[in-house]
Amino acid sequence: MAGLVVLVAGGVAVVVAMENRAAGKAMAFCDRFKPGTAFLEAGQAARAEIDRQFVTLSDDELTVSFYGAIPPSLHLCTVKARDGKVTLARYSHVD
Repeated sequence: MAGLVVLVAGGVAVVVAMENRAAGKAMAFCDRFKPGTAFLEAGQAARAEIDRQFVTLSDDELTVSFYGAIPPSLHLCTVKARDGKVTLARYSHVD
């Protein structure tokens, strides 16, 4: 019984660590791009990300998605722009 408790607790700890890591990476990505930053910089940074993420890029918006512990769990940073300048960088989480 004690072994089962340790196994479950270990599994929960791994899930929490993976979720925290993905959330931290998405938030850190968003924090890099304050309003007024050149949108080109955000696009270049998004293309440079290599940590199991998806990057969606258009002329005025990009989204970088980092996997959490379970595949449908995504931590997102969405950066919006107008006239080539960042207007918003927002973190969100989708289960």
